[in-house]
Amino acid sequence: MASHPLSHHEILGLVAPFTRRGLHPDLQATDRQERRLVFKRLERVGETEDAPFYTETLELRCAASHATPHKLTRTTVCSTAPEKFEARLEIEGRDLADMLACIDTVSSANHFRFGPGFSMVKSWRLLRGSGETVTGLPATQKILTHMSATLGDLTVTATAPTVKADPETIIEIQPPNGAHMRLPDDLLAVLGWNWSLIRKRSDTWRGILKTSGREPDRSRRAELNLDKMVEHLVETFSDAPARFHDRLYKARWGVAFRRSLPLLISLTLIGLAALSSRLELSEDSVLRMLIFNAPPLLMASVFCMRRLPLIEIPPMPRRLKAPQWVMEPA
Repeated sequence: MASHPLSHHEILGLVAPFTRRGLHPDLQATDRQERRLVFKRLERVGETEDAPFYTETLELRCAASHATPHKLTRTTVCSTAPEKFEARLEIEGRDLADMLACIDTVSSANHFRFGPGFSMVKSWRLLRGSGETVTGLPATQKILTHMSATLGDLTVTATAPTVKADPETIIEIQPPNGAHMRLPDDLLAVLGWNWSLIRKRSDTWRGILKTSGREPDRSRRAELNLDKMVEHLVETFSDAPARFHDRLYKARWGVAFRRSLPLLISLTLIGLAALSSRLELSEDSVLRMLIFNAPPLLMASVFCMRRLPLIEIPPMPRRLKAPQWVMEPA
């Protein structure tokens, strides 16, 4: 709960930078108790008749004190996008005029991407950079927060981590309501080392994309990987399930090799430990010291990993026998 509700005097002081741009508050949608100020919708029409138009709604979460920043959010809906396909752009700060100028640096069309067989929307969080661009606009950095895509009746979402040290973006594949999908666990892992196997949780298939580095480079790499993922899924689901194995035969065997690495490393260490007992080493030997301290060091390094490695014998990649990807409920 907010410390105190918005007063009429506070609203008049907050809306000044917005009214200068032709944005007026929607008092019916505004929640004074939660200090949430909503502005009337704004429609942006394309340059041509066939171009989509966008509906933008601004929402200001007003800070209760000078020690906390305001939060400005723009929600955009595209006329040609699926229902409930919304893009969000967020920024925090104390200078409302500068925050509004930063929001204007990202056009509504940049959130949406349409291609053969898919529709995609991306949401970002803006960080204010230093200075201005050559065009006189504020310098900003876009941090990816969420991605949604529709592939026919399928829905694919990606949720970026909220913690800087977290490198994992969560991917979820949601089939149509009541439908059943049987997907190979290496559906996304064939894209490269940064992709994990997918696991089924209830009716949703979940995977992980790992992106390291600092922002905004990490978000750029994540967006490129997500674009590649959507195109990969469109091509995969447009073919028969058996074609997945025929088309990505080498990549699937590469995934099987990666899955076998923890087992291979374990067997190698066991073999080296057995051989070390036959070596005649002096008490002052460096190699003897390394062999003696290897087990606790390896154990400590394993427990320092974000996810414990799974020691398994991976199954051999085989052709899928299902006639189609999505099976309607009986």
